[in-house]
Amino acid sequence: MPVATVDYDAANYRQSPISSTFADLVAGLKLVELWGTMGWLDMRQRYRRSVMGPFWVTLSLAAFVGGLGITYGALFKMSLQEYLPYLSVGIVIWTLLAGFIMEGCGTFTGAEAAIKQMPAPLSVHLFRLIWRSLIIFFHNIIIIALVLFIFGINPGWVGFMSLVGLCIVVINGAAFGLLLGTLSARFRDIPPLMSNVVQTLFFVTPVIWHADSLQDRQVIADWNPLYHLIELVRAPILTGFPTVVNWEFSLVFTVVNCLIAFLFYARFRWRIPYWL
Repeated sequence: MPVATVDYDAANYRQSPISSTFADLVAGLKLVELWGTMGWLDMRQRYRRSVMGPFWVTLSLAAFVGGLGITYGALFKMSLQEYLPYLSVGIVIWTLLAGFIMEGCGTFTGAEAAIKQMPAPLSVHLFRLIWRSLIIFFHNIIIIALVLFIFGINPGWVGFMSLVGLCIVVINGAAFGLLLGTLSARFRDIPPLMSNVVQTLFFVTPVIWHADSLQDRQVIADWNPLYHLIELVRAPILTGFPTVVNWEFSLVFTVVNCLIAFLFYARFRWRIPYWL
C-alpha cells in the first residue's frame, strides 16, 4: 500500500527540513474543515450509542471535584467557599494539560490508517488532537461556571486574562503533541511511561493543594512549569493577576518547549509514516 502523507518528497525533507516543516504546519492549520470534522467524528465514535456523550466525562470530573473538595477541604482546614473554586479550576485545567500529554502520545499512532491512505499534511492530526481535547474542555468548563455561580464569585474584567493563559496552555499542548507523538511513533514505550509521569506530576503539582503550604520546600512548585501554566488560568478567575514569576516561567517554558518540539519534528517528520 503506498504511503501518502504530504505534498513534499523525501528530497525536500532533507534539503530544507525547517521550511518544509513550517509549511506542513501552516498547510495543516488551514485545513480547518478537515481536522475539525475528524476531531468531532472522533468524539462521536468514542461515545457512540451513549445518551450523555462527553458529558459523562464532565459528570465524572464533577463527582471527583465534589468528593475531593469536601474531604481535602476538611484535611486542609479550609472552607468549601475558599477551597472548592480553587480545586475545580485547577482540576479542569490539569485535565486539559494531562489530556494533551497522554493523547499527544497517540497523535500519529492513533491516525495510522489515515496517514497511510490520505494525502494530507501530518500536522492535520495534531490539530485534530487539539480540537478533540478542547471539545472535552468546553464541556468541563460547566463545572467551573457552576462552582463560581454557587459561591457568588465574579472575576470581573480581569477574568478575561485567563483566556490568554488558556492560549498559552494550548500552544504547549501542541508542542507536547508534536514531540511525544513523534517519539511514540518510534518508541511504543513512551505512552505507558508518560502515564506514570503524569500520575506522579499530579501529586507534586499544586492542583489540589496550595503552593505556599510547602513552606521551605516551595522550590518544588516554583520550578514546576505545569503549576505556572495552571496559575495563568486560575489566578485571573479567583485571585486577580498572575504573578510576574508565573508569566516569566510560563513564557520561557513555552518558547523552549515549542522550539524543541519543532526541531525534533522537523528532523524526523519524514520517517513517521515508515515507523507506523
